[in-house]
Amino acid sequence: MTERGEESLNNETGATRLRVLHVGPGRGQLGGIASVLGELNAQRGLFQRDGVTSTVFETHGFQSVKSLLCFLLVDIPCFVAVALKHADIVHFHVSVRGSFYRKFALYVLARLIGKKTIFHLHAGNFEQFRETARPVVRNTISRFVCGADAVVAVSTAIAEELRPYCGGAHRLHVIGNTAHEAESDAALQQAGNALMNGATAAPYVAFAGRLTEGKGIDELLRAVALLLAEGLRVTVRLAGDGDIRRWTQAAADFGVSDQVHFVGWLRGGEKLHFYRNAAIFCMPSHYESFGISTLEAMFVGKPVIGTRVGGFLDLVEEGVTGYLVDCGDAVALARSIRDLIERPAIARAMGQAGATRARDHYSVRAIVDQYVHCYRTVGQPEGEKHE
Repeated sequence: MTERGEESLNNETGATRLRVLHVGPGRGQLGGIASVLGELNAQRGLFQRDGVTSTVFETHGFQSVKSLLCFLLVDIPCFVAVALKHADIVHFHVSVRGSFYRKFALYVLARLIGKKTIFHLHAGNFEQFRETARPVVRNTISRFVCGADAVVAVSTAIAEELRPYCGGAHRLHVIGNTAHEAESDAALQQAGNALMNGATAAPYVAFAGRLTEGKGIDELLRAVALLLAEGLRVTVRLAGDGDIRRWTQAAADFGVSDQVHFVGWLRGGEKLHFYRNAAIFCMPSHYESFGISTLEAMFVGKPVIGTRVGGFLDLVEEGVTGYLVDCGDAVALARSIRDLIERPAIARAMGQAGATRARDHYSVRAIVDQYVHCYRTVGQPEGEKHE
């Protein structure tokens, strides 16, 4: 039997096997789309059982002349070779600026060699990118999104931004992210009858993400200072990389240096331990396409404080699994933190509700099923897509 014939038969569903090529960042990059690709790669076995084989193609960034040359001279020819051999569908994982331009160049090549394509948006600031772009870039955005065989958004809010480009509802899919390590850890904790939500001797507010202005760190530090002025001393631990010197100085300026601790980029069990020992997970982002770290904290059973943007609107059920505040509102943020610190029973109940919501809506199995449905829709003959 030929290799292609084996691929057509070697799956439990009996459906024709589809070959999907995921295109995203790599080369040592952390967080964001790289985390999503890591999650998808971890579930290759599940996809294979559903008749989908996947390959990840990592691109160089545009951070330097050398990396740009690597993209032009290495990535482009390698992409064509890999797509010709390993892809029925090319799945582009897209953010803004350099990520968008790289993926668009490869999208054009994928079309030229006759491949089906998926545009998958992971950026919470895509509309801002479009509005501030020159007309030629706006036309390129329309060509990319409108020309793809399917469009995927990581949250309902992102889907609404993309809906005008999609033409028909059948092309637009909302597929959230997964957090398989946190999901597995939570299941093990439950099986061992461990107290996932028990208070620690020194509870803290946890933050996990890139240490940038857009993640709302300034508001978080302001909220800590406001609470201190009111007589409530709150410790914050921030996991992630970025300009730590800047935020260390900001904490000093707010007079809360001894309450703010930077623990670096955490992985695996170390990261889950970080969540488990927290009282609250707080991510006051100015934009957030989805929020994998938020989902991880939910699986571990922590109440969440987020903002009324992007993926938080899907993840957090207001007053049930946590609280949502307006972007930039340090006063409301402080009020929400105080409420959960001073009412630990309510915080535990919200954490338990969040864990249930994570299991019900964002389990690995549920998300894989949604991806497979999308791939089958794209892969089937044109005449069957509207039936």
